[in-house]
Amino acid sequence: MINIFDVDGVLIDVSKSYHYSIKDTVDFFSKKDNNLKELLDVKLSFGINNDWDASLAGILYSLSGMDLNNFKEAFKPYSTKLENFYRFAKDYGINLPNYNELVEYFEDRYRIHRDKERLIIPHNILAKIREKSDVMGVITGRPFADLDYTFKLFDLYKYFDFIITEDDIPQPNLRKPSSYPLKMFFKKFDYKNPSFYIGDTIADYLMVYNYNKEEGKNIEFILFENSHNTNVPAKLKVKEPEKLLEVIE
Repeated sequence: MINIFDVDGVLIDVSKSYHYSIKDTVDFFSKKDNNLKELLDVKLSFGINNDWDASLAGILYSLSGMDLNNFKEAFKPYSTKLENFYRFAKDYGINLPNYNELVEYFEDRYRIHRDKERLIIPHNILAKIREKSDVMGVITGRPFADLDYTFKLFDLYKYFDFIITEDDIPQPNLRKPSSYPLKMFFKKFDYKNPSFYIGDTIADYLMVYNYNKEEGKNIEFILFENSHNTNVPAKLKVKEPEKLLEVIE
C-alpha cells in the first residue's frame, strides 16, 4: 500500500499561517485592508494551489475595483496560468509587483505566522497508517524551507519515505494540478495497488485525475473535507483523522 499526503489543510492547519500571509501580502502591495474571506474565495474558486500565486490573484482582485463576482467572471479566462495573471493586469491596467519581490515579502510574513500552525492528523493515527504502508510520501506546494521548519517542529519526518516540495518542481506549469509531481514520485517508487493520495483542494483532485488518465493507473483520491472544499468531486471523503484510517484500512 502507498499513501501520499498533501500538507496544508491535511497534515497541518494553515488557517492562521499561510492564510494570514496571503492577506498580509495582498494588503501590503494593494495598500488596502482586504477581506480574508474574499481572498480565500478567489484562491479556492480557481483552485490556485500555490499561495504566492493566490496572493498575486488577490492583488489583482483588490486593485481591479470590481466586486467579487464580477472579478471572478472577468478573471476566469486568465486563471489557469501564472503568465496570464500578468496578462490580466496588463489588460485591466493594474500594476503588479515583481514576482520575486512578492515571494520574499510573503515568506517574511509566513515566518511571523508559522508558529500558529497546528497538527491535524495526530501522531497515533500517522503511526498506524505508517504501519500499514509500504511507502508513505508527501507532495506539497510548500517550499522546502517552510516544510522543513514545520516537519521538525511537529516531528513528522519519521513517517515519510519521500517528499516532493515546490523546490523540486522545475517550472510553474508543472505544479498541481499537473500530473508531474505524481510522475516524479512514481519514478522513485514502483506503483502498486492500493495507492491513495490524501488532499483537500481541486488542484489535488485534478493532479490525481490527470495522472490516472495519462498513466492508466488507479490512485484513489481521498478528500480531507473542510468548509471550503465541498465542491470538490471526490468519491472518498473524510472529515476526521480516525475516519481516514478507516478508509485506508
